[in-house]
Amino acid sequence: MAAPIFCVDKKPSNFEPYRFTLSAKFEQLARDELREEPEIREQSLTQLRDWIAKHPYIRKCRTDAVFLLRFLRFRKFSVPQAQAAIERYLAMRQTFPDWFQKLDSTEDSMLETVDDEPMTVVGRDEAGRTLVWIRFGRFNVEKLNPVAIFRYLMIFLEVLLDDEEVQVGGFRVWADYTDSTLKHYGMWGISDLKLLMDAVNRSMPIRIREIHAVKLPKFAVAIANVLLSFATPKFKERISCHSTVLESKSHFDESLWPKQYGGPQDSVELNRALRKLFCEKRDAILALDDMDIDVEHYSSLWNQSGSNNSDIDGGIAGCFRKLNVD
Repeated sequence: MAAPIFCVDKKPSNFEPYRFTLSAKFEQLARDELREEPEIREQSLTQLRDWIAKHPYIRKCRTDAVFLLRFLRFRKFSVPQAQAAIERYLAMRQTFPDWFQKLDSTEDSMLETVDDEPMTVVGRDEAGRTLVWIRFGRFNVEKLNPVAIFRYLMIFLEVLLDDEEVQVGGFRVWADYTDSTLKHYGMWGISDLKLLMDAVNRSMPIRIREIHAVKLPKFAVAIANVLLSFATPKFKERISCHSTVLESKSHFDESLWPKQYGGPQDSVELNRALRKLFCEKRDAILALDDMDIDVEHYSSLWNQSGSNNSDIDGGIAGCFRKLNVD
């Protein structure tokens, strides 16, 4: 069943009433962590819609509740911060079209990448956080360049971002770098890494709660530090480094362990479901290209964002140096 394609008219004649349909667990989570109450939610949606309708630089934008709630939940219902996040998201998509536009999730290369299983949605933990298991070494770098990997990541995120449980609970990331090679890291340029971190850290409305990195090779430490030199301090604080898979497993409930780690989760079945989602969401993701903003007005954003290159030796270099990585 195809996902609905939403209107991008910034002044639609009416809005479909929003109904909160999540479980009591997520309702409480939204209240406790995001300050989300029914009255605040309705007021915030109204304010965002009025702002979009009057915005001099936004020409077309989705105004359905689920889309706007991406940003309100991302910014814990601070309307001004949600407004800034929407502007940055729209401007980034158009400023870097090779990376963010014409994201056809049914292209052969994208579906082949799903089948290679580099990124798996494992499930949700007791705190409602969606666990994404990444095996970076499974990206086929004989076929994929940095732009292709980046586009795959953006499709992966867009497939999940209209899921309200993901919006409320956020993500945990379990990143295993076993079997990654020098080519997986050496093909990335500084501008690629800066844009990647900007997207993940500032421009995509995603709530990354924790990142557990496992067995990063010694030759990759330098590139990791370049990447993290563009991250915010808060983002860096959410990263934990582990020298072995066994050490990292203790941070996750055994029910979420993949079979490869001695647990019950079948990555083949999970990625089959992900492949189905890629196909169902194709038209809806492509329709995001219909949104429009005056990119010239926001051109300075990417001249100022991120850290100075003099910070490259910082990041979590100390953390990685303490590990006996292979």
